[in-house]
Amino acid sequence: MAAIRPPVISARRRVEIPQRLDEATLSAAIARRLGSPDALPAGFAAPGPVVWVDGADEVLVHLPSLRVALRDRLVAVSVDLETDQTGRETLVMPFSVGGPRDPAGLIAATEALPRGDGLLVGRWGRIVQDAVWSALLAVVDDYATRLKKLAFGFTAGNGVLSLRAARPEELATLRTAVRAVMPQATSHARPQRRPESDR
Repeated sequence: MAAIRPPVISARRRVEIPQRLDEATLSAAIARRLGSPDALPAGFAAPGPVVWVDGADEVLVHLPSLRVALRDRLVAVSVDLETDQTGRETLVMPFSVGGPRDPAGLIAATEALPRGDGLLVGRWGRIVQDAVWSALLAVVDDYATRLKKLAFGFTAGNGVLSLRAARPEELATLRTAVRAVMPQATSHARPQRRPESDR
């Protein structure tokens, strides 16, 4: 197993995302993207709790509680939310992603809503799930931007998320190769029309 390089703080005080992230590093990276940019702590620590407002409703998001579990082709994220009506409860969002042997780019499958308290899920579930997914994509994009490349994907293995980036010309070559293969794959799936004599 390859060593995981810790995040580095650049001279401009930007956090440089490594190519491989462990669960703790990814937890902090996602939490930092869910908090207020004005209230980020120094270094790579997770920010404190933050209040999200949607219409007339408010929820306290306990960002220090955010945890990530990485398994083969699975990124599971949990975070505690709190309202006056529900108290503090945990929401869990499993994302099925590509694995080291079968990368899926920047695509994931997930449940319609997070798991957790029904009131919180009904009011805040989709918002939290979308925010967590956007934060995960931002982590990949930050990594690619640092390399002056384009985000290409990520894969999840046991305890590790590996990020992928590619130069634009590499992506163009891949796109051409996929288009060359796709007509062959789709031609087999098309229904065949029977000749008039067989009807």
